Amino acid sequence: MSVFHPLKVKTITRETRDAVVLTFDVPKDLSEQYRYTQGQHLTLRTHINDEEVRRSYSICSSVHDNQLCVAIKKVPGGLFSDWANSVLKTGDAVDVLPPTGHFNVPLSAQNEKHYAAFAAGSGITPIISIIKTTLQAEPNSRFTLVYGNRASSTIMFKEALEDLKDTYLERLNLVFVMSREQ
Repeated sequence: MSVFHPLKVKTITRETRDAVVLTFDVPKDLSEQYRYTQGQHLTLRTHINDEEVRRSYSICSSVHDNQLCVAIKKVPGGLFSDWANSVLKTGDAVDVLPPTGHFNVPLSAQNEKHYAAFAAGSGITPIISIIKTTLQAEPNSRFTLVYGNRASSTIMFKEALEDLKDTYLERLNLVFVMSREQ
């Protein structure tokens, strides 16, 4: 049975004007429990106004990054997302369940595949973990991402995706689709 552990927030990075990336400090004695596979998620728990609030967020770091990160986009009326974007501070502790989920395929260095993913808005969070991990683990595989957003200013992980494109020039194809850009 999984149990919550209080994990300190190591860093909070502003990703867009309404989204943050939390990086957790996982103590060595919990490192095995928090080892994850690309495409998994974390359930976070806190108390807001004396009410227990739980939300699940996809892990957005690569398995090879040696970091545990989630992105939280502020949504209208979102109790947890508003708290994470405006109240939570570096050094605060958040209760976190170990990673769960099976939104992935097994990877092998011998694979030579062409993967495709479609994402919109904050739906990129599990996909970026999958893309980074796949390109690192399978040197002969390629990846195409079709990523929709309202405008270029709302693209989560824009710089990270562009850096990945620079690193994997021949293996990563990015297609950005903007619905409200002039």
